[in-house]
Formats: sequence, C-alpha cells, structure tokens
Amino acid sequence: MLERGMQMKRKKVALLAAVWDGEVLKTVIDGIKERLSEKGWDLHVFLCFPVFGIDSSENFGNYNIYSLINYEDYEGFILWINVVQGYDMLKKYYPNLFSCGKPFVSLEVEIEGISTIVSDGYKAMYQMVEHLIVKHGCREMNYVGGSLEHPDGIIRKKAYIDALKAHGIPIDERRIRDYHFINSHGRQAYRDFKELGIEAPDAVVCANDAMALGYCQEAESDGKYPPEDFLITGYDDDGNARIFTPKITTVAKNEKKLGYLGCDSLLKLINGEEVPKKILCDAELVFRGSCGCYSQEEQALEKMNVKQLQRQSYYRLLEEQEYYDRVVGIRQDLALATTEDFFKWRLQDFLKLYDIGGFAMSINQDVYYSTQSLECTWKIGYCKTQYVMLGARNKEVQEPQLIKRKELIPDYLNVEGEDSHVYMFTPIHNNGAIIGYFVVLEGNDLLKRRWLAYLSNSINTSYVNLRNLENLQKINKRLDSVYIKDALTDLYNRFGYVRDGYEMYEKSKAYGKPLMVMFMDMDHLKYINDTFGHTHGDNALILFSGVLKKCAGEKRIVVRYGGDEFLIIGPVEDRKNAEEFKHELEKELTLLNEKENLPYLIEASIGYVLTDPKGKKDLDAYVVEADELMYAIKKQNRKNRGDDIRR
Repeated sequence: MLERGMQMKRKKVALLAAVWDGEVLKTVIDGIKERLSEKGWDLHVFLCFPVFGIDSSENFGNYNIYSLINYEDYEGFILWINVVQGYDMLKKYYPNLFSCGKPFVSLEVEIEGISTIVSDGYKAMYQMVEHLIVKHGCREMNYVGGSLEHPDGIIRKKAYIDALKAHGIPIDERRIRDYHFINSHGRQAYRDFKELGIEAPDAVVCANDAMALGYCQEAESDGKYPPEDFLITGYDDDGNARIFTPKITTVAKNEKKLGYLGCDSLLKLINGEEVPKKILCDAELVFRGSCGCYSQEEQALEKMNVKQLQRQSYYRLLEEQEYYDRVVGIRQDLALATTEDFFKWRLQDFLKLYDIGGFAMSINQDVYYSTQSLECTWKIGYCKTQYVMLGARNKEVQEPQLIKRKELIPDYLNVEGEDSHVYMFTPIHNNGAIIGYFVVLEGNDLLKRRWLAYLSNSINTSYVNLRNLENLQKINKRLDSVYIKDALTDLYNRFGYVRDGYEMYEKSKAYGKPLMVMFMDMDHLKYINDTFGHTHGDNALILFSGVLKKCAGEKRIVVRYGGDEFLIIGPVEDRKNAEEFKHELEKELTLLNEKENLPYLIEASIGYVLTDPKGKKDLDAYVVEADELMYAIKKQNRKNRGDDIRR
C-alpha cells in the first residue's frame, strides 16, 4: 500500500526535455510513465522546442522553462535534451541543477558523472551497413553524415567506417560527407556527390531519415530512384520514412524501452542502489523497399491495382490536409485576437478538440499587470506570483486566479489517487522576454504530429501580438491622459474641460436636466508658498484635489482651471441638492484640516450656478457666472476673516 495520504505531497520525477519530434517524446514518456505507475508517482515534463545557436534569444526563452523547477520537490531527474548544445545551455544558465543533491539519469546523451541510457546506435548502424554488404553485395557506398557536434553524428559515422573496414572495403574519403540532420542537407549531399560523378553508387547510407528523403528528392529530379538506381537507408524511423514510396529502410529506436530503462535506473539511484554508468538499449533494423527488402505491407501494396493505390493515397492526403487545416486555423484564429476574452475563447475551443485532463496558462504577474513593452531585460526565472489567465479541467473552464510560482499548477489540476499522472510545462516567451508558461495535464495526445509544438508557437506569437496591441492602446490612453490631465493633481486641465465638459453639458440639455457648475478658489495658496515653500504649496493643492475627487465621485468632472482655481461640473436634481453637495465639500475640508494638523488651513471660496436646459447660454458663460459669484463670496470671506489665516 502506498505510504501517502491526502495531506502528503505526491512524489514525482521531473523530465527535462528539449526536442522537436513530439511523437518520439510521447513514446519516451509512455515508457517512463509505465515504470512510475508501478509506484504511483507523477511525472512533470519541462519541455521546450529549441533552435540552433547557444546564445540566441529564442533559446534563452526556451531553456528558461527549467527555472520553474523547485529541486527539493522532486525525487530525481531524467534528462533528454538531444539537441546540439543543449547541455551547454543547462550548465550556463542553471549551474546549480547538477549540484542539487538529487539523482540524475540521461537519455541518449552521455554526460560525465551521470548514468546514461543510450540506444545502441553504433551496433544498429554497423548492422545496417553489414546488411548492405552481405545481403545486397554493395561495395561502393556514399555516407551522408549528421553533425559531428552531436554524439549521434559521431557514433553513426564511426560504425559506418568500421563496418567497411571489417569487410575489407577501402575507405574512399570522397564518399564521406558531414552535414546536419535536415532534409535540405540530404538534397545538398546528392548535389555534392553529383559534382564528383558518384551520386548513384551501390548504396547511400544516411545518418537519419530526413537526409535520406532529401537525397531521394534531389535524385528524382535526375530520373534516379531507389532501389532501381541505388539503395538507400536512413535512421530514426520517422513518420515520413514510413509513407514514402518506396518506404525507407531505417533503424527504429525503442524509445518506450529507453524511457522505461531510464526511469528504472533513476528509481534504483533514489533507493540508494548502484547502476551502470552506461546502459545500452537495443535498436531495431527495419528493412523496407528502399534497399530492395520489401516489407509485407509493401508487398501487399504491390498487388493492389492503380485504383486501390489512388484511394489509399487520397485518404492519406485527406488526413494530412485536415491536420494542416487545423494547424492553420488555430494560428489564424489566435493571431486575430484583439482582446484577451477573444484569445481565451478561441484557445478554449481548440482545447476541447483533444482528450486532455486539464490546462492552465500562467503569466508572470509583473508581466500581466505591466504597461511596459515585453522587450524586457533577460533574466533567469519567473516572478514569485503567477496569474492563471486561462484554465480548464476535464474541458470545464475555470476562473482566473493567482498562484505562487512554487505551486506550479492551480488546485484544480491536482489529481488525487494512486494512478500516475503526467504534467507537461512549456514556456511562453518572446525574443528573450519571459512571459509565462502553460501546463497540460495528461496531454500526450498533443505530442502527436507536433501538435504541442504548434500550440506553443501559436500561443507565443498570438499572445505577444495581443500584449503589444494592448500596450499600444495603453500608451494612447496615457498620451490622452497627459493631454487632458493636470500633472500635479491628476484632475482634468482646460483641455479635459473642453473635451468632456462640453459633451456633458450638451447631453444634459438633450435630456432636459440641469447641471451644477461650481467654481472654487483655494484660499491662502500664496501665503503657504511664500511662508512654507512651494513643496508645501504643492502638497496643499494635492490634498485639496483629493477632497474634490472624493466628493465629486464618478458622475462629475473635476477640473484644475488655473493655478488655485478649480471647477466641478456634474448633474444635480435641484438647488437643494447642489447646496447639500457644497456643505458636504466644506465638511470634508474641515475633517482634512483636523486630520492633517498642518500649520495652515486648507480652505476654499465656493460659488455655483445651475444651468438652464432650455436656455441659450453656452457652458463657458455659466463658468464665468459661477466664477463671479465665487469672487464675491471670497471678498466677503476675507472681510469676515481678517488677516488670521494661520491655524
């Protein structure tokens, strides 16, 4: 029985993954989960889709997902970062990762001091070359190699050369070239060999399927096809190699077993057991038509008539078209989002298409509430509080909420019970600016056909566009505020009075309602400035303005009309209502003076008039009338008060 209760934290393992092939990752995760299910532990996958270039801003944003990890929360770590320079990035930005005291294992890439589970790429490539020599009698072979910066590129090239030597075949350096693991470099390899006149040897051995397909594509432009004109092999058994005609002979890594063995080794290390520094996982040779060894499936296809083949091709193309239509549709819909609500609505619709357990999109709180551009300075990590702007559990939309960064997920994604669960965390970033992350619960289906990679790209691009649009709107609003607001008091200035005051007056006339136009002159401001300095004078203006804003509320306009002159315009029922407002204002000033206990009094002379909705006066005429009334009251106040203007 598991030793955990409702109050105990679920034990979990972290997988740090930096890959592009989602289907391969899915299989690795299936293997890890199968082993974890035997213990009822969870798996947290911290996943990014990096690009080449160790110091590129995009890679900084990608690898920043690993800063989410609270090392103490995990029993151990599995690393599967099979891109060039991936571990260099980890060491550069997260030097404490490898010294956190928790056990590590690595999949595929050997790291000094860490137990590694590796597909036996040497053995598989050696056997592939040997198959071509022994089974098909090949003697002249071209080798299209992968990057020698990548361990796979080194191992596969060595196996090729060793197999030739073992069978007494001389090494022809012209026939060995190193590229990168991409389709276009396979096409380039064909052109390079063609320049030497050796583009169609007995066989072409490629370091992966993408280059094999590129080689075939370029050869077809010259009317050369496998296996009639040359045999060709690849490596990785990717989806395109399986649907090409003829299907590509290749090597299938047993990724599920790789994941299972890696997790098993980690669990042994957690239990204090010793494990070998290197464990080899056998790969499987898959023989198909590109080397003349047609599979049973291909043989069945050979027996089909043209109409049957056309139908199969049509169904496959239809499936592909539906897939890409969805991808394009998602990107277009999200890219068109001009408001946060629309963005969330379209993303929710997309998530409902898939069988996932839950979803949460978290934005750094300082980013979400900021009015600044997303082009912030690079910094490792996420802020302490995250705003979960969009969440769903079993396709039910959840309310937005704030969570602590160390919690990683909102409560509704915490799943109780003894089953194992998989959470995948993917970064949201833009050119080095760290925006947030999203997490998917039980989202392995999103790894098929690179859906998760496309989703990540779409969210990154569309959210950045949305934020830039919102920031532009905020900038315009701030510019408008600068134009119509007084900098010291944040009240309307004369421009604000003209823009909004005139509109309010015209509406009041249209509805047949009076407006109160109240003019105020703040008393003693010159005395305060001359005696106590302009800092006190500014403070007095700010305090006085605060009282005006408080009393005016949302329905009235408050204007700093001049240096010490102020104006309030707003609806009232009648003169009695206006008089009550005036008394409320005077009462608040009295309370302010009692509270602040300043060496002077903050007082004002006040005059007001009510507009006549049926009259022909404009608003400025009423302001002048209220000003004249205020001035008369001010003269009377001075006469009553005398020279005593101190407290």
